[in-house]
Amino acid sequence: MMKIVFAGAFALSFAIAPLSAQTLAGAAEIPLSGHISTDMASRLHAALQDGKPHTVRINSSGGEDAPALAIAADIARTRSALVVDGICAGPCANYLLMAAARRTVQPSALVIFTASASSRLAMVPQARRKEVSGLYESSARQERQLLQDRHVSAALLLEPQLGLGTSCYSLTSRDTAGKAYINYQAQFVGWTPPRAWLARAGIPISGFWPDTEAQFQTALQKAIPGGARGGVIYAAAKSPGAETALLRRLGAMPECDSGLPKKK
Repeated sequence: MMKIVFAGAFALSFAIAPLSAQTLAGAAEIPLSGHISTDMASRLHAALQDGKPHTVRINSSGGEDAPALAIAADIARTRSALVVDGICAGPCANYLLMAAARRTVQPSALVIFTASASSRLAMVPQARRKEVSGLYESSARQERQLLQDRHVSAALLLEPQLGLGTSCYSLTSRDTAGKAYINYQAQFVGWTPPRAWLARAGIPISGFWPDTEAQFQTALQKAIPGGARGGVIYAAAKSPGAETALLRRLGAMPECDSGLPKKK
């Protein structure tokens, strides 16, 4: 069954246990747990004011793109490391993992990618971009800057959208200014590639990573005991697709049939 995924903050539906008090005592280690928000970004920015590399220990099922991009910029600026302790999904995976100087995943922890501003925009024809909220263009510019700074593959921001089994996009929901949100219909809400895919995309990982579908399912049950609403898929591809080919596939995505008259 296909699902409509709505624009805005991304978070998988399950409870996150707070990080242990022992984490707080770690030297130069900063724990972040829960929904990625403006408050979380402000707290991390203040903690990194010394400009020195730290280790950021994250346990987050997702959150908002703008604060996640701000956190990623601070992590990249200070060349801080990232430790995934539990789960790192949505904007956490899309941005924080990319920004870190080093990345370690704890046993049974899981990283889950989702759609990005760049992949959503790629589905919308240029002639209709003026209908879309300017937040997408702003986030996409920051995404491209992060890619450039970290020297990683653009597939990190494009391929997950296709991996979710996306079948169409929709511009039917609007903000108070009348600008469209980019929603889409897909089979899954999250996507996890093999370790080899990430390494070839420029994101080497230390520690745990599922190497088979069976290992992934075991890790998924431990990370999300109640299951993720909408489902998460483990990718089969070992190498990232070429940017031009991914953009072409996204650009060919049809508009969902909403029953409403199509704008010309």
